Amino acid sequence: MRTFDVAVLGAGAAGLMAAIRAAESGARTVLLEKNPKPGVKILASGGGRCNLTTTREGSALLNTFAESQRRFLRPSFRALPPRRLRDWFEARGVALREEAMEKVFPVAGRASVVLEALVTTAQTVGVSLRCGASVQRLEPGWTVVTSDGDIDAERVILAVGGRSYPKAGTTGDGYSIARGLGLAVTPLKPGLVGLRTADQDLSALAGITVDPARVRLFDHATGATRESWDRPVLFTHDGLSGPGPMNLAGSVGQDDSAWLSIDLCPDLDFDAVDRAVIEASKSRRKSIPALLPLRFPERLRRALVARAGIPGDTTAATLPRDARRRLVSLVKGLEVRVLDTLGYDRAEVTVGGVALHEVDPKTMAARCVPGLYVCGEILDVDGPIGGFNFQAAFATGWVAGEAAARERVDPGSG
Repeated sequence: MRTFDVAVLGAGAAGLMAAIRAAESGARTVLLEKNPKPGVKILASGGGRCNLTTTREGSALLNTFAESQRRFLRPSFRALPPRRLRDWFEARGVALREEAMEKVFPVAGRASVVLEALVTTAQTVGVSLRCGASVQRLEPGWTVVTSDGDIDAERVILAVGGRSYPKAGTTGDGYSIARGLGLAVTPLKPGLVGLRTADQDLSALAGITVDPARVRLFDHATGATRESWDRPVLFTHDGLSGPGPMNLAGSVGQDDSAWLSIDLCPDLDFDAVDRAVIEASKSRRKSIPALLPLRFPERLRRALVARAGIPGDTTAATLPRDARRRLVSLVKGLEVRVLDTLGYDRAEVTVGGVALHEVDPKTMAARCVPGLYVCGEILDVDGPIGGFNFQAAFATGWVAGEAAARERVDPGSG
């Protein structure tokens, strides 16, 4: 069969859910995927474990996203909130558990169980899954021209993902399709990715994680804060990674004004850290690294002492007050100049995409292109690490699939 009610382009999280919901709602549905298999990015997510949603609900969930995105996401999160999404997977045999930072993972510890539940459900409800079918163009009406032949459909759901992690096939194909149909696309940047920094002295700290930590992105010229996160920091050979720096990646520009300030001890204020160093200094023979919090690895303590410009032969007994306060200042605000992100190859999401004003948030229908729906990462929606982007993909896919099927039955609705 080459004629369908709904054609879904892209078998990632959003596309699979959209296809399932459309078929459940009575639409003859085809799901087209250019890769040989569906859900490649799902399998790679969360270190192969798939952090598929969050424990946050309601306003706590919405407020995790940028203010410009909250109003748009509200209807989708009402239709498929995290609790309902978790129930959906658990009803299909995927046991879930909550982990640190409000994350939700499958108990099995394998992303494959999440993908299997989606694919099995799609097959059960009658979705025609066609892999190895790269979409070459869309012709109004709709005819989907693919590498595996043409497909005719009354409605099309665009769920082809963004540009992040192109090894999974997400190479930005959907943006040219969207633009060709007259949809505006906001500027694109890699998001949730490590940062390349200018501080060579910190490369020796590769492999060290600091948790807790507070990371602040600020303009060095003005001191103004752009964004901040209370999340762990991982030092790497390239610079910085971990949830804190990765959450800031979408706000980093290629200019000399982007700097990070890392509070390595956010649970204590400056004076409390200073008092602790003074107390430790009562053992007057102690080396300076030994005065710093013992929860810091030795390599980190030595790097801070070196950055503070304190000679190696200095002891607690000979440490000047100004040198001590310089050292404490580094603990409370280690400043690092950001050169750039590590790019799309390592990014988990794309910042930017189809402009939200182009899409009806209640249906995911393109406002000016009848019969077209847009969902998932191709939209100008991105959240932090913690299952938020999967939640947005599943929820917008759910709404798009249901609306596309409903409009087929009643063209006056939606």
